[in-house]
Amino acid sequence: MRIAFVVHDYNRTLGHSRYVVELAERFAASHDVHVFAASFENLPGTIVGHKVPAVRASALASIFSFLVPATLMVGKSFDIVHAQGLSMFGPDVITAHISNARWLEGRRLLEGGNLSWKERLFAALVVPAERRSLRDPNATVIAISSALRDDLRRQYGRTGETAVVPHGVDARQFNPGVRAALREGVRAELGIEPDEVLFLYVGDLRKGFRPAIEALAHLDGPARLVGVSRSDGAPFMAAAAELGVGARVAVRPATSQIERYYAAADALVLPTPYDAFGMVITEAMACGLPVVTTKLAGASELIVPGVHGFVVESPTDIAALAAAMRSLAASPHERQRMGEAASALMRDHTWDRVAERTLDVYERHLASRRERSAA
Repeated sequence: MRIAFVVHDYNRTLGHSRYVVELAERFAASHDVHVFAASFENLPGTIVGHKVPAVRASALASIFSFLVPATLMVGKSFDIVHAQGLSMFGPDVITAHISNARWLEGRRLLEGGNLSWKERLFAALVVPAERRSLRDPNATVIAISSALRDDLRRQYGRTGETAVVPHGVDARQFNPGVRAALREGVRAELGIEPDEVLFLYVGDLRKGFRPAIEALAHLDGPARLVGVSRSDGAPFMAAAAELGVGARVAVRPATSQIERYYAAADALVLPTPYDAFGMVITEAMACGLPVVTTKLAGASELIVPGVHGFVVESPTDIAALAAAMRSLAASPHERQRMGEAASALMRDHTWDRVAERTLDVYERHLASRRERSAA
């Protein structure tokens, strides 16, 4: 099969980029795989890369300057053209990694209904274009959670085939053995004392770092919070100082070796107002960490509360969030029990399995296309 992936960037750091890396490298063993992207990191020789010109000055510029050249460069010579979200016109398969309409609803929830002018402009331009792309009846859509599938139907009017294929986990990078090997050294680097409980937050700080800080302020005892993100941490550190926990909160830059932070941590906290999946949740679980998140994260579908961690209703419920964090901070035994259950669950959620299910989607799409052509 001749397969083209279309994605803004090819790398192992960003969520949808990591998704393409994992699938493309597996498919390349048996198929002719091409990737169309604006940037590449460590592209293997088994995959053909095509650099798409794009203006990267902002998210809006990246999206709309990429669309036309990517579409023209891909052409019509592939059996399957697999696009990531709004990245080209007329693909065969689209993986929806997010509903931007729902993401902006989540932002309004945390910001009391007030969005910046940049976010309002983004909503006005991107949401209609995303809706049009995902309503294409000739495209097969892959949703990374059942919650996202439902959002696409409800908010975007998606009526065509939508397969639910959750993200996988790289068990070589994320497992309890890696955590055990790295734990002491990384905690020493971070200045974490042996008796301190470290809560870890990973990702865009707008996705709930402020509620995590507020919840930490309700915890007594030696508990700390570290955020790992590309976001500007200054406003959040200022908020932590105002709440009296500035010395217990830190923000670290994003890294391609996030497993080091999972190793140092005792639990992941991600009180998100919206996340179509939340790959950091399953990565942390694979490493043996219990998770505190909200039901607004797609990956929360995998969590049994009290078994693998805690799922709170909303990021605005600081009392519930603090109670979950307090419960974990108070009991090393509970953290170990939940972490072991989480890592056992993730052993069934591999990228190999995701690749198998995605190839099944391709085959169904090709069969449907042949039927339409015959009709």
